Amino acid sequence: MHITQENIGELEALLKVELQKDDYQEKVEKELKTLQKKAQMPGFRPGKVPFGMVRKLYGKSVLVEEVNKVLVDAVYQHIKDENLNILGHPVPDHELAGRVDWEAQTDFIFHYHIGLAPEVSLELNDQIEVEYYRIKVGDEVVDKYMDDLRRRYGKMMNPGVSEEEDVLFGEFSEMLSDEEAKPEGKVNKGNLYIKFLKDEDVKSRLVGAKPGESVVMDIGKAVGSDSEIAAMIGVKKEEAGNYGPLFRFTIESISRIEPAELDEAFFEKVAPGKEIRTEEALREFVREQVSMQYQVDVDKHFRNEVMKKLLEVTDLSLPEEFLKKWLVDANKDEVSPEQVEKEFGQFADTFRWQLIENHLIKSHDLQVSQEEVKSHLETYFRNQLKQYGQEDVDQEMINQFVNNIQSKEEEIKKVYDHLNDEKLLKLFKEKLKLKETELGFDDFVKLVSEKYQ
Repeated sequence: MHITQENIGELEALLKVELQKDDYQEKVEKELKTLQKKAQMPGFRPGKVPFGMVRKLYGKSVLVEEVNKVLVDAVYQHIKDENLNILGHPVPDHELAGRVDWEAQTDFIFHYHIGLAPEVSLELNDQIEVEYYRIKVGDEVVDKYMDDLRRRYGKMMNPGVSEEEDVLFGEFSEMLSDEEAKPEGKVNKGNLYIKFLKDEDVKSRLVGAKPGESVVMDIGKAVGSDSEIAAMIGVKKEEAGNYGPLFRFTIESISRIEPAELDEAFFEKVAPGKEIRTEEALREFVREQVSMQYQVDVDKHFRNEVMKKLLEVTDLSLPEEFLKKWLVDANKDEVSPEQVEKEFGQFADTFRWQLIENHLIKSHDLQVSQEEVKSHLETYFRNQLKQYGQEDVDQEMINQFVNNIQSKEEEIKKVYDHLNDEKLLKLFKEKLKLKETELGFDDFVKLVSEKYQ
């Protein structure tokens, strides 16, 4: 066997692999003998089919398979021996390979195209400036969250007169007119949330109502959603249109959440272990938590801006012709040469960014340990359970969850990728110069939307 490498430009090369019979014959004979032991044919006992017949039946397919194995092993060994940093995988010259005469030839020549990764020379420092937004959480936003929290931890009561925030329970009865019920019409009991009604007239008539009182409404106009109508009258969504528009709703009960008092018991439920004693301290805690929620979106934007900036300052060259061949070869049934040509700019930036990320991970030793993965999963699971009021969870249950996720290759890869992204994000914030601007979240969304429109 003989392999030669011919460089084509700076970042592409052609490997020429010459095989002689001695390079593959022993493997072919061994595989044919294995097949002989398994072969079953009429007139012969299992495993006793003559070797010549086995060779005649399977010789060509075994030859092709074993030569390909030898080729792949040889090409990757060459890449390893020469310490080549390649992109994608070697792409065989299919046109030349198609000319091989497997019946007559014993010596073969194959060609493989390879793409070489460019050297990344990048140092993160304060000479690289990237815009970074900090979200200012206004009092009106804090007010809304405080109201939601007081309702979440409030008490359920059943008042005698309804208000807009109340949920009504009662009976829906199909009508022919405001006064006449439809004979054998649809009747069902369900809930009605006054606040979400679309018909202002119906809403105003239900505010201030008492149990036993009723309102006739055009249910489609009042609710505006087939799925909600279906839930109220007790049918499938696709059946909602089979009934008339008029329904009488008779109130049977009124449910209202009485907001929680702003006392220390409430503070402890909202912020356990934080030792908050005053409403003002709780408001500042809520402001901080909301800011952290908004910051997730800000950091996504920041990461995109960093990617654009680092792609710009590194200006990496790529073996473009090779990558186009490789994309088509690696996605034969999904991507056409025309599509690759059209979208190659996006593909190229993805390759460049992956090279930059790999360089940064290696140069800054950003490794994710198994302990970090386990700790992340435990924290995630505990936080999820806290949302459902489960504070003191048995460690054995936590361990079962962690072990279940760790047994799923695709899921655990997502965790590693997430933690790698967090480490890179922290690195960017530490090393780069951040051009900081403070603004409200709505203004941030508007700015970003206009920027990427």
